[in-house]
Amino acid sequence: MAVAYWLIPAEPQRELFREIVSILAQQHGAPLFEPHMTLLVARQNEKTAAKLLRAVKASPVRLKIRSVESSSKFTKSLFVRLISNKSLDDLIGMLAPASGPRFNPPRDPHMSFLYKKLPAAVKRELAATIKLPFREITFDSIKAVRCVAPTTTQREVEAWRVIATKHLR
Repeated sequence: MAVAYWLIPAEPQRELFREIVSILAQQHGAPLFEPHMTLLVARQNEKTAAKLLRAVKASPVRLKIRSVESSSKFTKSLFVRLISNKSLDDLIGMLAPASGPRFNPPRDPHMSFLYKKLPAAVKRELAATIKLPFREITFDSIKAVRCVAPTTTQREVEAWRVIATKHLR
């Protein structure tokens, strides 16, 4: 087991992303999950995760959208690729000590819409149909989530549990 640190979109974008995830999950028999961008995953206990989140001092993070894409990776079946910036890098830097000495910052910030093995052509078609009504996403909270890492199945997604939350101000 591990703890994943998620950046959570602010309302009203959060609700739109929840709807997209819900519709796609229903259509494709996929798991429901909270829309999020994974900042990092660490091997640690729940008390350490909660303490780390309490210590975070950061403002909401705004990230520009690059594109909607698909991949063969289960947790990136269908996703929106985001453009990193200094605010995101600074926030990850605050959390980095939690992941130990071999920390590798995320190289491809993204937020997934669907976790499901599907034919590549189907995923490309889905990616082409998603048109978001904005060019940036504002994230206003972080959640620490108990999970299996790496997550590769629907059952593992369904077992995720939030253990701590921090609102960014």
